[in-house]
Amino acid sequence: MANSCRGILIAGLTNRARTQMAEGILRYLTAGTVFVKSGGVHHESAVHPLAIKAMNDIGVDISGHSVTSLQSARRQQGTYDVHISIDCSYEQRTIDKSLPPRVTIRRKALRATSCTEDDLTDSGSGRASCEGDRSYGDDSSGDAEYLVEYDPLLVPSTPSHWSVGADATDIQRQWKIWSPRDPSIFHENSTRKFQDHIYEGEPLFMQLKPCRRRTLAKLTERWEMEEVAVRYPMERRFEQELRFAQARTQLLQRCVSLLRRMEEHYGEQFLLNTNLLRTPKIE
Repeated sequence: MANSCRGILIAGLTNRARTQMAEGILRYLTAGTVFVKSGGVHHESAVHPLAIKAMNDIGVDISGHSVTSLQSARRQQGTYDVHISIDCSYEQRTIDKSLPPRVTIRRKALRATSCTEDDLTDSGSGRASCEGDRSYGDDSSGDAEYLVEYDPLLVPSTPSHWSVGADATDIQRQWKIWSPRDPSIFHENSTRKFQDHIYEGEPLFMQLKPCRRRTLAKLTERWEMEEVAVRYPMERRFEQELRFAQARTQLLQRCVSLLRRMEEHYGEQFLLNTNLLRTPKIE
């Protein structure tokens, strides 16, 4: 059965777990009638084994999938009608250290303890021991002090009235050569000349620019989902498997909604295999 949709592109960060699961679900629901491709900005070496296990539990085999980058999609950016990007929300992102962290202020009471003779004997100077021997408690009789505490791994939340214009999968890196021999940049009377005039190399400068895959697509969506490929500290295997199962359920719902939207746009039927929807929920 031929249709008017030329292809669905699923973009992610690593193309290891969430994008591979979404690709397998879309291929199963469309019964292979739509070309589906997934890729990552920083692609890993292999598909996550827990992603393969989570999909095998519902009867979808993705063990034959290979991890690919978005380079081929950039060369064929005009051949995809649907562009889907999967990324975590900005509140859950823990790798961006450029933004100030969340700050919580707690009201503490500073309570000073008295010095003893042992403190004077051990330290040799009672002043240093007394200054360091202070504890924080909830005693309201002491002097009130406000302590600023924050978690350096947390970033400020996105305001509710903001809309995401571009995510990590929409940015394309480009390296530009900035040479001192370029007359448009360097000349004898220029104030932008290099500090070392004897420099003979040609440095590279990385520039970030948005790609055109999303603007050229007919239907675009951005799915905010929690990262599941990286295990949390002190997290057990069954806990990570549960997160994969929850991500699989979310992806199934989003894929069905996407196919319904495509049916309204194209006027054709894309949801051909509904056996997956009748599968009992696996916890």
